[in-house]
Amino acid sequence: MTFIPHDVPLGIKASAPPAGYRRFVVAIFVFLLMPPAAFAALTIAVDPYFVWGAPSWPGVNVVRPTYEPQVVMAKPYQVARLRPSAVALGSSRVEVGIDPRHKGWAPGTVFNFALPSSNSYAVMLAFLHAQKHGAPLKQAVVGLDFFAFNINFPLASTLTEQRFHESTAREFAQYLALRNRVKPKVASDSTGDWNEALYLAVNADVTAAVIRKDFKSGREHFELAGRTERRKGATVPADWDETGYLQVHPDVAAAVKDGSFISGYHHWLAAGQAEKRLGGFRPADWDEERYLAANPFVRIRIARGEYRDGYLHYVATGRKQGLIGAGHPADMLDRLILRFASLGQAIFHAKERFSLVFSTTTLRDAISTLRRQAEPADFNSEGMRVWHGQEAVLDRIGGPGAAMRTRLLNGPWNPMLVPPARQYCFTKTEAGMTTFDPFRFMIQKAHAEGTDLRLFITPLHAVVRTTINALGLGERYAFWVRELVRINEEEASKAGRQPFPLWDFSAPGSVTAERIPEPGDRSPMRWFWEWSHYRKETGDLILDRLLEHGDPARVVPADFGVRLTTANIEAHLANGAIDLSRWAARSDLASNIAREAGKPGKFNRQAEATCW
Repeated sequence: MTFIPHDVPLGIKASAPPAGYRRFVVAIFVFLLMPPAAFAALTIAVDPYFVWGAPSWPGVNVVRPTYEPQVVMAKPYQVARLRPSAVALGSSRVEVGIDPRHKGWAPGTVFNFALPSSNSYAVMLAFLHAQKHGAPLKQAVVGLDFFAFNINFPLASTLTEQRFHESTAREFAQYLALRNRVKPKVASDSTGDWNEALYLAVNADVTAAVIRKDFKSGREHFELAGRTERRKGATVPADWDETGYLQVHPDVAAAVKDGSFISGYHHWLAAGQAEKRLGGFRPADWDEERYLAANPFVRIRIARGEYRDGYLHYVATGRKQGLIGAGHPADMLDRLILRFASLGQAIFHAKERFSLVFSTTTLRDAISTLRRQAEPADFNSEGMRVWHGQEAVLDRIGGPGAAMRTRLLNGPWNPMLVPPARQYCFTKTEAGMTTFDPFRFMIQKAHAEGTDLRLFITPLHAVVRTTINALGLGERYAFWVRELVRINEEEASKAGRQPFPLWDFSAPGSVTAERIPEPGDRSPMRWFWEWSHYRKETGDLILDRLLEHGDPARVVPADFGVRLTTANIEAHLANGAIDLSRWAARSDLASNIAREAGKPGKFNRQAEATCW
């Protein structure tokens, strides 16, 4: 049927738009689409972060120099795309040392899914994500770091649970049964009593009047005039959350510490209210359960002791992330997201993927990738940090010996003792979990899903083990190893299965007691890059042990690696302590480290720890 516009007289047929006009509209439309289309085509074809699966073309994108800053963001998307049958998990030590191309892996796609600065929770997230996307996940090799089980060791700032499969955080939150184990605390340091110091700090004119002796005190001024004038600062309201306000505003906490303000409430009265700072007073319509139900991972952040409740999480970071559940649903989409958690996750992924195609940062990195193909690669497409240029970097700072001496003699002793606490604990009073909970849950899921899990304790140079002892952490290190063994065997018994292989490569031996170059000697070390990271050659020996693989080109030293069980753990720890003492007695460096690291100071507050 032909449509006749209402302003065309009957009997007169409406004419179609001229062909030239149609061509003009199409040309304009194509002209407008060409720049964004070209933009997207370039970023996807170059694929600077390995997200889209573009082939590695020589001279184009074999080297992807901007991948490293984005690795925590990119790797979960790579796993979702690759659907690997085997993964390596852990911190940057695994990322550097464990080769996904080793011949001992189970058949199929293997990916190094280690994430820098991973604590035990981040490792568990990566494992569950790989399980959900594996086809299926047949095998996982997990490097266990002592520092990763410190409740004070923070998650990487670039890590967000929303990039992982939507069920990972939800299932772990259910496992923790946070509704019963963690009760949100709305603590108040307020009593409602008269606060002389606050009243004078808030009312400078009253302070001056008291100094002039016009009034005997701030209290007298308030009773005679301040109450009528509705002066602020007489008392701290009972519903004021001092601890929460300082927690979500570290700049205010620092200002209180240096004496600029006497309290967070003082700051709020003087400046925070005008700046519309949140965190001190909870809104009357805040629904804690709605926010936690919409964002299950927040329950885990609370359990870790990062935030006391969901509201403080929202103020500190949730508002910036655009998390829903803070208020009543604004529209139908909000209501659907609240009802279907996977929808919110899908929207987050869609937004982030869109930004990976059309952001100016991605375009800049794509162009940088094209320009920097002559540089040595830092990563390969299987997620391993290959560090082809690291020898030159170490040489510029004096070699690995100089790097080890500088860090271990002078501090800071990261990652064992990290700011601000500078203490090592497996849990703390304000937390609702221990750092062993994610490890235990990972083992449970591996048994449940039939994943072949191979566990190993990271190889540490003897000088690092000496440093751990000097920092006052030797007892906790031994406890940590015992707990790994106990939990592994306990969960196997519950599942009616054999315990997963758990190997310790940290004991002093021919690999871990390698000679450290003397001052002035820039020679590289055979087994370690520096004090923290072991080399691929070391990782190959680890995989030979874990995967029961023989290679005629190398022999695993007999003293490198002990499989741990409850039957041998005590003897193993005792023998390791003796060997470490003998090594330290022969090392001047160990003596100097013991003297410096053992001093309480700004980098070591372990002696003050009240948590375990």
